[in-house]
Amino acid sequence: MKRKISWDNYFNYSFEDLEKIKEIMGIDKVFAMALMPVRGKEGFRKLDYEFAANELDVNEIMDKIQECHFNTFGLVIKDTDGACVWDTDIGWNPTKRDILGEFCDAAKERDIRLIVSFTSMNDAYQGSIHPERVSVHGKSGKKFGQKFKAGEISTHFEGEMRVDLPENISIEDYKKKIPFLTHHKDEKKGKARSTRGKGYKPLTSFMCPNSEHVDYLIELAKEVVNNYPIKTFIADYIRYDGAFTDLCACESCRNLFRTKYGTAPKILTSSEWYDFKEDTIVNYAKKLHYAIKEKNKNCITGWFCLPGPKKRFTRRKIAQNWSKLSNILDIVSPMEYPYLMGTRDDGWFWGKVGDFFHWYFIRNMKKRAHEFNSPVLTITNSVECNRLEMLKQINSFDFGFGIGIFKYFGTSESQWKALKTYGKKEFGL
Repeated sequence: MKRKISWDNYFNYSFEDLEKIKEIMGIDKVFAMALMPVRGKEGFRKLDYEFAANELDVNEIMDKIQECHFNTFGLVIKDTDGACVWDTDIGWNPTKRDILGEFCDAAKERDIRLIVSFTSMNDAYQGSIHPERVSVHGKSGKKFGQKFKAGEISTHFEGEMRVDLPENISIEDYKKKIPFLTHHKDEKKGKARSTRGKGYKPLTSFMCPNSEHVDYLIELAKEVVNNYPIKTFIADYIRYDGAFTDLCACESCRNLFRTKYGTAPKILTSSEWYDFKEDTIVNYAKKLHYAIKEKNKNCITGWFCLPGPKKRFTRRKIAQNWSKLSNILDIVSPMEYPYLMGTRDDGWFWGKVGDFFHWYFIRNMKKRAHEFNSPVLTITNSVECNRLEMLKQINSFDFGFGIGIFKYFGTSESQWKALKTYGKKEFGL
């Protein structure tokens, strides 16, 4: 195992900022495991509400977390499908179970900190019932085998997740529960790593961040923080869809842009347009942060950040301004998943692909770390990589405040053993 990289002096946040976060969380360093309840027990590729509703064993999971010396547990309370896994009066909870409440109780009993992850702009369910709030394509094109036209909403087939029908349930009946489910079915795994799911294809939607979807998100966040003892609330998908460059060109976005910048700058391609998109995401971050702080001033707010080239990806595609967002929200969580791109378990070539992205992600962070003005807590993956690749990521991307592992289901037995050894060494009493 290679020794850890020293990340001293790369980041721009203050010692006082980090000490304040540590004090609120009650720990000096995070060692976290994350869980996505609605994706079943196979890893990434499924949506499985029946498993979440009837089989998910909270105490068994938390006992495992404690056994492996994790001091923090990350729970995805709202995934890209839009499901809200708490007792909600506002959102859609297809499990009919207060999973968040159960994990809050179990974490408290074991003195384990709870971080919640909250998917924002990607929301399949809301896209199905509120198509008027979905981002709109600004030009025609073709992506992932699907054609789209300028003026059409950006609802497309989900890339990776698939759905199996429960026994004795027809697709027509199940669509009453999952309105974004389609009749299209993958009978076998695709060749690309992102198309390996088998089953019925759902649709997915990136919502317009200038629409009423933002008001819906803010009310959901208030509900969570008001009704549950949440200490850390991290926004995921606080961005545009990185697969497309022409979003969002709806009438509302066009009007807001023209009001601010006039008729000269070009929509979709001008520097002013990229400024407008960045500021739109920043404005959502402000609303979310202040709404949460109004309910609980000690709740830590954060956001998930995608690594990549600043101009071509971070600015032009997803519109995440690292400096501005980290000036608002309390912490940032870079999503460092190089071995999702390729693993040695799939052969020599894919191992080299993963190694390349591991090198690139380190290089990218060293180049851009100064853009972060708040403490940094990385999340990296255990699924779809092997034990050695997982440990390599843990050691590479611990930026001084610990590490989060993604995710509970899909982690192999050899990886669990390695995590337990690591946890005992670093965090065991």
